Amino acid sequence: MRINTTEQITSIAKQNQVTKAPKRAADGFHNLLSQELELQSKSASEALLPPGTRSIAFDPRLNADPQHVAQTAVDPNKVANELEGILDQWEKYSIQISTQGTPDLKGAFGTLKELAHNLATLKQTAPSLEAEFPELDNVRNELEVMTVTEQFKLNRGDYLA
Repeated sequence: MRINTTEQITSIAKQNQVTKAPKRAADGFHNLLSQELELQSKSASEALLPPGTRSIAFDPRLNADPQHVAQTAVDPNKVANELEGILDQWEKYSIQISTQGTPDLKGAFGTLKELAHNLATLKQTAPSLEAEFPELDNVRNELEVMTVTEQFKLNRGDYLA
């Protein structure tokens, strides 16, 4: 069997040319990208940072005032007290609904509105509750679901005699 080395060399050379072409395009993109980045960094009004350092101006947690961060942290005792107050409202609602003879539907509707408002306020004041205290967040979510369900039932007329 005779091996023709010139054919093999030419086929290898063709394969190398094909694989080198995309690298040239990538090098061109890299050069273009680096030029654009240099232009943007020159036109920026901020002071230039030494090479290899990153700006922390875009990370609000790193630039935040420590007193402000302490104020926005969720206090589990405060949240627990608010949830306890909401549970007390639920007891009031259950008494209004279960009154023998004639339930106080208007009062129950007002209590449900107040419950929904208190839960929405709690959700706004403690948005990071899910990450920090998932148990309290689960209780809040369950109370919110119960409130919406009871509003639906009351509007549908389930408690009319």
